[in-house]
Amino acid sequence: MIKGFLMKTLFIHEKDTAYIQELKEAFNKKNISFQAIEIGQLGLLTEGKETTLTTNGFSLEEFDSCFLAVGVQFTQFVEPLIDEFSQKGIYCQVKPDAYSILSNKAFQLTTLNSHKINTPNTTIFGSSSFINSSLKGFRFPLVLQVFSGYKKIQDVLVESEKSMISIVKSIKSDFDILLLQEFFEKPLDVSAVIGKEVFSVRRLWNNERLEYLKKGATRTLSEKEQENLINACNAIGTEIATVKSIEGNIVSLKPFVDFSYFQEILGKNLYEKLAEFYLSKFEKKAME
Repeated sequence: MIKGFLMKTLFIHEKDTAYIQELKEAFNKKNISFQAIEIGQLGLLTEGKETTLTTNGFSLEEFDSCFLAVGVQFTQFVEPLIDEFSQKGIYCQVKPDAYSILSNKAFQLTTLNSHKINTPNTTIFGSSSFINSSLKGFRFPLVLQVFSGYKKIQDVLVESEKSMISIVKSIKSDFDILLLQEFFEKPLDVSAVIGKEVFSVRRLWNNERLEYLKKGATRTLSEKEQENLINACNAIGTEIATVKSIEGNIVSLKPFVDFSYFQEILGKNLYEKLAEFYLSKFEKKAME
């Protein structure tokens, strides 16, 4: 451990993360050493049943905790990495299997529903050939999303059966999942969940442009709504996330936060909130 610091946190991020310095300052103020590394600089070496992390100049055993801020496209690399953290007793905000759940929208919805967490009514197809015979049962407008592996290749609002047929015919890429989801022309709440705290921005629907306004305004969710978001995170296996919801229905969840976005709108320093959360994890472990 570095002299003068209570604990040491490894921040694993994608390229061009703009807020590294702000996070470092917030963690250092809480007496936590903070080291950032781009995920492309890490490697995993598997020999038999043993997997070890390969890095440039440091050992995983140096760290008490890790904060992962990478997308689901890194699932195949991240899952064995999270297992390593778990086996070594290193705290990570994301639990084993969470990325596997998040990388598959159908699995994500099934997981949330199995925990009695509301999501928009959804129908999932593995082939476009089955859609035409099912159209009579749908109410428009609805959201159509197409996924190829981890990647979302299409996300459109469909206003009629005629539009649906045209859009489905236009899909030229191979896909794994086509998802039709109930659409609410109502405000979208975008929330940062950090442990048991929830910070929310409300974005209004623009009928002319058929999209949500980018900026939004401060929104205070009810205790029940906040509990619902926290339960959704727990069901997936992450204690820190950005959750999008409409009238209590979970629309999407990702296991990290765009801190600068929330600070700009809410005027709250979520970097410090994250550092406080990690400090609480250290203090709890020290008391065990």
